[in-house]
Amino acid sequence: MDDLLQIFFAEAEDLTEALNKDVGALRVLRHRGSERREILARIFRHAHTLKGSSAALGFADISRLAHEFESLLDAARTGRLDIDDAALDLFEQTAQALATALDCAARHEPLPASDEIIARLRALATPRSAADDPLTALPPDLAQMLNEYEQHRLREAAREGATPYVVSVAFDLADFDEKFRALREALSERGEVIATVPEAEASSPEKIHFRILYASASDRQTIEETTTKFAARLMAARAQTADEKTTAAERQPAEDVPPRALATTVSPPAPSPSSLVRVSLEELDDMVFSFHALFTETMTTLDKALRGVEGDVETELRAARLRRHFLELEERLVELRMVPIAQTLERAARSARATARTAQKEVEVEITGGEVRLDKSLADMISDPLLHLVRNAVDHGIEPSEQRRQANKSARGKLTLEAISEGSRIVVRVSDDGRGIDPARVRRTAIERGLIDESDSLTQEQILRLIFRPGFSTAATVSDISGRGVGLDVVERAVEQTGGELRVWSEVGRGTTFEMVLPTTLTLLSSLVVRSMGHRYCVPSNQIVETGVIRATEIERLGEMRVVRWRGAVLPFVHLRELLAQPPAENGSERISIIVSRLREQQKSPQAAEARRVAIAVDEWEGHSEVLVRSLGRHASHWRGISGATELSDGTVALILDLPRLLEIERR
Repeated sequence: MDDLLQIFFAEAEDLTEALNKDVGALRVLRHRGSERREILARIFRHAHTLKGSSAALGFADISRLAHEFESLLDAARTGRLDIDDAALDLFEQTAQALATALDCAARHEPLPASDEIIARLRALATPRSAADDPLTALPPDLAQMLNEYEQHRLREAAREGATPYVVSVAFDLADFDEKFRALREALSERGEVIATVPEAEASSPEKIHFRILYASASDRQTIEETTTKFAARLMAARAQTADEKTTAAERQPAEDVPPRALATTVSPPAPSPSSLVRVSLEELDDMVFSFHALFTETMTTLDKALRGVEGDVETELRAARLRRHFLELEERLVELRMVPIAQTLERAARSARATARTAQKEVEVEITGGEVRLDKSLADMISDPLLHLVRNAVDHGIEPSEQRRQANKSARGKLTLEAISEGSRIVVRVSDDGRGIDPARVRRTAIERGLIDESDSLTQEQILRLIFRPGFSTAATVSDISGRGVGLDVVERAVEQTGGELRVWSEVGRGTTFEMVLPTTLTLLSSLVVRSMGHRYCVPSNQIVETGVIRATEIERLGEMRVVRWRGAVLPFVHLRELLAQPPAENGSERISIIVSRLREQQKSPQAAEARRVAIAVDEWEGHSEVLVRSLGRHASHWRGISGATELSDGTVALILDLPRLLEIERR
């Protein structure tokens, strides 16, 4: 318990310091719409985290103060409270009161009374009427996709005199992330980017299409001038391939803005302390020695090659050793960015146990996969979302002991935290054996809140996805531990920021599993390079059972499904071109190269999933290669079945395919 308290007070000190800093920044930037909203969102998250952590460790008075502060901040961020001097003064006083209370608790001193400041927080959180709603000016499908916070940002921007625009963008996969950041920064100079929404239907499958909801006080001519400048920069920088990267912007509801090609460079921000990792001097020394040995080997090989003996056996062996050493060094450099996920899982487990004590529940926490390594920045990004999931699991998922006995369950609930490395992605699961999520109750709540119509026909998966809507909750009361419905939408947005995906499975009375599927930021991957419609793709080796060749005449029909007989088994057959939405080959070959992969059959939960083999035809394969995989950024979750990209030895950019995910999408 002492170790847990030390961790809590250390983290609380960082939070209160950040809280006071952001409140001060809010006073300076309160009249600047986008900056004000970003700072206000950070302050809200600080207060929410303090509330949950304090409650979990039994500091009820601190949690109550943070809870009331959170309620006032919620009123401010949703436009029900004007951020004037009185509000800012109260923000500063509350932040200081929290810091003082935590300091007293750390020194085991009596906490100062907070009744007076809580009364002031409640008195200030009074509702006010909203202005005319600018959502009516948006395309209906776009307006429906905005969450509560984005709607509020748009309304505030409209009150400040800004006009809403919709910018439709199409970028090549190879460099879309860089171009998108450039476009976003350019637009932010004269307005505010409210939201980014993927296009449901794309005119070109080789490009990434999405829409940007943008608010600006500038007129159409000014926006045209901005896009023209970026078009000129792109033409100057990439004259030889100027027709490859284009974008089109259109003003809504006025006439279209002409197509523009956008490109610019963005200076990287200074690293924050959380983005740094520590490397021991011993490891650095070892790397220096290894690099020196590699340098010597390289020089010796080149010297012999220059003397005209490069064809002998000794030189070939040296070249092989040289290649192996380079790969080892590259792997070690990549590993410097990686940390075991054990620390992140242990922190979540401690929070789960503390929450169980507060809720007076018996809960066993099990951790598996702690040895899985992931990028330090990714570990930091999923830390808070993981805390949300475990607190919700204990507070809402696992039943009290008496209820579990009545349901013929063990009195002690079980929470499992699991990490799995799957090639170019990491999967983190939070599973409980609690009451599960009742789809009927979720559907009923969604109908009551107007999220769906009673006549809507939804699958169980679609119904479960409703719990990620902002503010959605079936809880009858607000818990001091979990909150007022801010948890799951926050988790989903945080996971999407990494370029990942959040999934959920549940069975009433049996339990619930949340799964964060995360792309690796930078990793070395053994893969098979294949061709499809002239393009090269990489398939992770761990997704391949085997490769082979069949004859076209061996493809059979089994009902509506094509199958092939392979090693005594009947396997479903599909062409990679079909999975990638590419047209079929004009002239079919008699001999067809195939990859045998596995399709995961999702049942009640990922743990219960079965895997069966599938034969996937490719135009051709080029052989195995060790590639350095890069993430596609936070938009990667919108392109299912693509888990990253790499640059091949000849400079070609190849996408990394996630075959099980592509097969899953194909079957829907």
